[in-house]
Amino acid sequence: MTMMTIAICDDMQADARKLHKQLERIVPGSEIRIFKSGELLLEELEKKRKPYDAIFVNMDSKKVDGLETIRKIREREMSVAVIFMSRSDEYYRDAFDLFAYNYLLKPVTAATLEYIMEPLKKRLNINTDERVIHFQYRARVYTLRHSQVSFITSSLHIVNFHMTDGSILQCRGKLKDFEKQLENSTFLRCHQSFIINMERITGAKNDSFRIGDHVIPISRSYNRVAHEKYDEYLRFQQECNGEETE
Repeated sequence: MTMMTIAICDDMQADARKLHKQLERIVPGSEIRIFKSGELLLEELEKKRKPYDAIFVNMDSKKVDGLETIRKIREREMSVAVIFMSRSDEYYRDAFDLFAYNYLLKPVTAATLEYIMEPLKKRLNINTDERVIHFQYRARVYTLRHSQVSFITSSLHIVNFHMTDGSILQCRGKLKDFEKQLENSTFLRCHQSFIINMERITGAKNDSFRIGDHVIPISRSYNRVAHEKYDEYLRFQQECNGEETE
């Protein structure tokens, strides 16, 4: 699954945060970073192996120095979609010369963002129909695609999301707080403290599932339902792959 990477270069904190939240809703699960100056963005681009898919640049900020920042971006990378943002149209000619993907007049509305991001999502093969998990922790809102999560654990009112890249994200709560978001999905509850993504299972025994090096226990109370649901999932996958089922 492709994940979009987006940079916002804007030292106006309120505008940058608003744009960040809008993009989180429009392209859930994306990696979105805010840079307060063009210099910081260019330093990051020097380190980053893969360029950002989209870069939003505030042309009205002296700290950002938008034109110089975009010229330097174009010197090293032509494929990235650069979006100009300004409260006036004075940079239209520059946007044309620097092969801008689009030019947005501030304040940027959610409807406008959805309109310009749709063709970009299609070009990058971004599937925004995939279901996601939302939660908030320490003043930050998280949006996780189902395919990013291997399994979920809970202990002492802390829920841990074990991601496919090996990282762990957490929030306060209980597993039951997320059951609604996981209904009719590839996730199954196999224990009071474990929910597992069946897409990530690499092995199964009567009392446990395996995901790579992780052994996920199946408790007695969930055993029958968990195995029935997993068997049903396997049959469905076989049918989708054109394999015969017994």
